[in-house]
Amino acid sequence: MSRPSPWLVSPAWDVGLLTAPALLACIVALAVPADARASPLVWLVLVVGIDVAHVYATLWRTLFDPAELARHPGRYIGVPLGCLVGLLALSVLAPAWFWTVLAYLAVFHFIRQQWGFAALYRLAEGLPGRSLDARLEKYSHYGVTGLAVLWWHTHLPRSISWFVEDDFIIGIPEWVLWPAGLCTVAVLIGHLILRLRSRRWSPGRDLWLLTTALVWWIGIVFTHSDLAFTVTNVVAHGIPYAALVWLTGRRSWQRTGTGPASHHRFRPAAVVLFLAPLLGLALVEEALWDRLVWFEHSGLFSDWTPTEDGLPPVVTRVLVALLSLPQVTHYVLDGLIWRMGPDNAALRGLFAPAPQPA
Repeated sequence: MSRPSPWLVSPAWDVGLLTAPALLACIVALAVPADARASPLVWLVLVVGIDVAHVYATLWRTLFDPAELARHPGRYIGVPLGCLVGLLALSVLAPAWFWTVLAYLAVFHFIRQQWGFAALYRLAEGLPGRSLDARLEKYSHYGVTGLAVLWWHTHLPRSISWFVEDDFIIGIPEWVLWPAGLCTVAVLIGHLILRLRSRRWSPGRDLWLLTTALVWWIGIVFTHSDLAFTVTNVVAHGIPYAALVWLTGRRSWQRTGTGPASHHRFRPAAVVLFLAPLLGLALVEEALWDRLVWFEHSGLFSDWTPTEDGLPPVVTRVLVALLSLPQVTHYVLDGLIWRMGPDNAALRGLFAPAPQPA
């Protein structure tokens, strides 16, 4: 019988794959000059190898998992179709708002992921998910991340952007930081008081909250380089997510005898079999983005272009919608497949401690 643990797996696994990458990214970000630009190799590693590839890791929890697909067939057909219709409508009918809407979807998704990991830690420790201390912990994550984004908004324009230049709404006055900051500090103090009163050893989720604050404040507030922001944003988000998907697949095979694809892909020695499809899909997607929309990396993807004079604007808008589909589908599905309610009992069974005998 398993017992409640302060770790999702072990100190070495949790620190090595969840918090250490974030801390290393913060150190790198602080050392990056303000005018630094990513080399082609760095861009391949960060954007293709981590940022885009982690999006496709969702496939191991959805379409590549026969049991999950059988449980929710309508979800995995309807969500991509609904996202496609919305993206096409937005890109064709309101192109000026396209990247703004996607930027705020991404911000919400990234913030929710930080709390999602903390919620998994709570589940592994056998802690309730709807108690006062759970709410304060959740709002602590929302506060340290949301306040950094709010600071960003009050200091626009800046040399960094989420997707493209001017994708955030400008005009928010600086004074709003004071009430928002006071609320965040009050929530953090309340969370700290309850943590101390509990006298519970929970280094995994405490480290997770600490690294969350460091990543968002160093990447957004204390550095002023687009490369520094990319390093912190991408590494701290993508690596833990891919590691969690791999862990979920491995535990599913170990504990239920079923899971995504074959159990061979979820052995530590064969992690390349888990990563290879994700990297391949990411490389194809970025090649299409570059040769059809951005035209920024001809040295990596050749200098081929569809026409000498460029594509008609409406065609480009349709392509942007289509190429954004994997990312936006990932955002939506991520809010469903990691829920820990009764409709997702299979996931709870992989992380909750087993009942102890009386």
